[in-house]
Amino acid sequence: MSDPIKTSLAVALAAALVSACTSPVGPQESGIGPVSGWARLTGAPAPADAPLVSTADAEVEQRWWRRFDDPVLNGLIVEALEGSKTLQIAKARVEEARAARGGARSLLWPEISGTAGGQRVNQGVSGNDKTIGLAGADLEATWELDLFGRNQARVAEATALLDSEEATRQGVRVGLLADVARSYFDLRNSQRQIGLTRQNLATQTRTLDLIRDQRQGALASDFDVERAGAQVSATEALIPAWEIRRDAALNRLSVLLGHPPGSHDALLAAETGVKPLDPGIVVAAPAKVLAARPDVRAAERRFAASLSAKDAATAALFPNISLTALFGAQVATPMEATPWGIGLSLAQPILNFGRIQSQIDAADARQTQAFLAYQQTVLEALENMETALAGYGHEASRNAALTTGVARNRRAADLARQQYANGYTGLLDVLVAERALLEAEAAQAASDASLRRDLVDIYAAAGGGWSDGDAAR
Repeated sequence: MSDPIKTSLAVALAAALVSACTSPVGPQESGIGPVSGWARLTGAPAPADAPLVSTADAEVEQRWWRRFDDPVLNGLIVEALEGSKTLQIAKARVEEARAARGGARSLLWPEISGTAGGQRVNQGVSGNDKTIGLAGADLEATWELDLFGRNQARVAEATALLDSEEATRQGVRVGLLADVARSYFDLRNSQRQIGLTRQNLATQTRTLDLIRDQRQGALASDFDVERAGAQVSATEALIPAWEIRRDAALNRLSVLLGHPPGSHDALLAAETGVKPLDPGIVVAAPAKVLAARPDVRAAERRFAASLSAKDAATAALFPNISLTALFGAQVATPMEATPWGIGLSLAQPILNFGRIQSQIDAADARQTQAFLAYQQTVLEALENMETALAGYGHEASRNAALTTGVARNRRAADLARQQYANGYTGLLDVLVAERALLEAEAAQAASDASLRRDLVDIYAAAGGGWSDGDAAR
């Protein structure tokens, strides 16, 4: 074996060894100080009936929608995972990133191209005015020996970007499931509000009929009739407003599921009762929440990609060494030949007026941006969770007070109607009591829906639902 061939093979072997020793950038620390517990759940020991508790061994719940024990919601979740266009777009972006990584990996291996051709020519005087046949085929190979890790850094960057897109897809999944649940609870709240308003409207209508009867017996005036009728009209006006919200929630759900508006109206038309929530919701610790949140993982992977991008930019300062090879066959009547060759080429930047250094500086600035974005994402993740915990805890206290208020307002309205029928109180007391009952029941229904939306916010803020496990189970 000739010396040039030996030298070329030795260089190729060294390049392969260098490539084998290079690995993608591992997980990066955010630099945000460790948070041992949630500020809204620390302090005095939690009472036995506390709506939220946090333990160090609690895990982020992935199939959190089962906590609501609602078969309709479970079915909507499954359908959303199958039909959501937003989720399908995110999956396509992952495939795009995977293809980009494949392109980066291809730079680590030789590029082989083949050419072939044939012709029948008469070259005139230079060919003795004879017609001859020319044919040939060549194989050419070029291999950039990545001695200084530029292409490996590009592969590491592409791999980190792929991981980031995958985490972003998981984040889209978390947001989708949360939007489906919130829209579903908005729908149920609108239906419940319509039902409560119609019930109160029926009661107020009976009161109006009673007053009309009393007017015929000179026990009530026209003013009493008009005042009672005005309250009936005001209550009737509430129904279309809630129907608007109901229809908007129906349309939103259909689109989230990947279907035209109106396609699920029949399925969701039947009202379902609100089931009690589980007491003492267990919340995972901050470290586990940050590890589970897809947006935090995506930001960390983008930061890792920026580190590899800077390495690739820095490697441009070093020589570009390539191994080339050629083998072919040529036929020119009546001669034949087998040309071949092997060699090395080296290109070393010498004078580029700061172009490479500018690219390094730009990569360094992008790295700083990615790191700060990573830190900001971590801080916002903690903020989201703290806000969700505070919202649920305060709403739970408000809901308990509203429940008591509804019972008292219902009793007061019953007493007012009885006393008015027996002549012990005036019409105004009845109307005020009925209006107070309607407002109390509407507030309680809205609070019930808010509690469920707040609980969804907690699960979403914890990163629950990103796993690709079986959503139906």
